[in-house]
Amino acid sequence: MTREFPDVRQAREEREVIGAFAGRDQLLPALHAVRDRIGWISPNALGLIAASLGIQPAEVAEVVRAHPLFSLAEWPGRQLRVCTGEVCRDAGADTVCDVLTEHVGAAGKAVAGVMWLHGPCLGACEEAPAALAFQAGDPAVRELLAPVTGASAVLSTRRPLVPESDVDGRWA
Repeated sequence: MTREFPDVRQAREEREVIGAFAGRDQLLPALHAVRDRIGWISPNALGLIAASLGIQPAEVAEVVRAHPLFSLAEWPGRQLRVCTGEVCRDAGADTVCDVLTEHVGAAGKAVAGVMWLHGPCLGACEEAPAALAFQAGDPAVRELLAPVTGASAVLSTRRPLVPESDVDGRWA
């Protein structure tokens, strides 16, 4: 059995994912594909995407910086985004964030392979407050938590996510 260093394995996976995209109009799909597999956009991935799509690396970096789901800083593969839009805040998102801070750590700080963040609207206003749990991989796994409580948010950072094919269809 051959063992690879994590950064070598990540670079191989980035090349594998990015190879499926060509043309300027594929920038967002390529970024989403890398984020889904790795969890963040590495400098290597940024360069590969730019070369594959025939655009400047600065353009790719600009899109990454402007999009709330992407990061040029290394993020763990496991993330939880708590909607802090107006409806969710009014429904108790601030309390959810306080509980996460107390039991998981500060927003935006990776602890034990998990990071939670304040996030934009998830489109689940009728079930507010809402959060989106995410696990990078092949395939990536997402789980909408709505309505979310502090306890359910903390629990979601500590238990495995269910693959999309096993979810009841609420979020894929």
